[in-house]
Amino acid sequence: MTAFGDVHDESERLSGDELAALQLKRLRATLSRVYERVPHYRQAFDKAGVHPDDFRSLADLSLFPFTTKADLRDQYPFGMFAVPRSEVMGPGVAQECVETKDGLHIWEDHFYPEVVDPFTGEVLPEGESGELVFTSLTKEAMPIIRYRARDLTRLLPGTARPAFRRMEKVTGRSDDMIILRGVNLYPTQIEEILLRTPGLAPHFQLRLTREGRMDALTVRVEARREADPDQRRAAAAAVVRAVKEGAGVSVAVEVVDPETLERSVGKIKRMVDLRGAQ
Repeated sequence: MTAFGDVHDESERLSGDELAALQLKRLRATLSRVYERVPHYRQAFDKAGVHPDDFRSLADLSLFPFTTKADLRDQYPFGMFAVPRSEVMGPGVAQECVETKDGLHIWEDHFYPEVVDPFTGEVLPEGESGELVFTSLTKEAMPIIRYRARDLTRLLPGTARPAFRRMEKVTGRSDDMIILRGVNLYPTQIEEILLRTPGLAPHFQLRLTREGRMDALTVRVEARREADPDQRRAAAAAVVRAVKEGAGVSVAVEVVDPETLERSVGKIKRMVDLRGAQ
């Protein structure tokens, strides 16, 4: 969304009502096309008991089934596909505006966004955090219906282009989420705390165990080489407090020597779930 003088794409000047009408028109065409021409979507729609004729308003998109990466891997002609979302949906799904520089405005004349509850799949009200879902409006060679990106974010009102909503910075992934004693916790939350704690290196591992009927989480993090025992103890206590204050859940923290955590091809496995082994 870059302006050169007063040169803008015509779609950028659409009002909210005009954009909604365009989305409705394009979604109707897309749903009809995939039902007629893509066997996977016809089967998925039939299994869900929906038909393109059931789509009468933008809210009706929630009646249609999601598409996942597994669906694309399993269905012709995608096969052994392994590419990032920019290739599945884009390029050009969203872009920051040069005028405001306040986050990514979604090109809603080409992609329809939803945010859903990652557990129930229910569409959430605008402004609530959840899992990002995209439907392509103009792609003909590879149309995508309600693709679950697994990215966690929320939709915000447009600014530089008021009709085009913004997506907030991704805070994590729904498939990385840990449910610890009823609290949703993400590795990125832990990582942010560790990175700002003196004496700790950015190398950590989360271990889930079960103590009786309760799940427990231990954060194992490498110390920096210069950190002495007192600094390590202080860092561990600081992380325990920060996680409790920020996420509302208690965790154990173990500060280990540098290069202690097992690495595979230079990387540490972030999550180790030992609950099934106990």
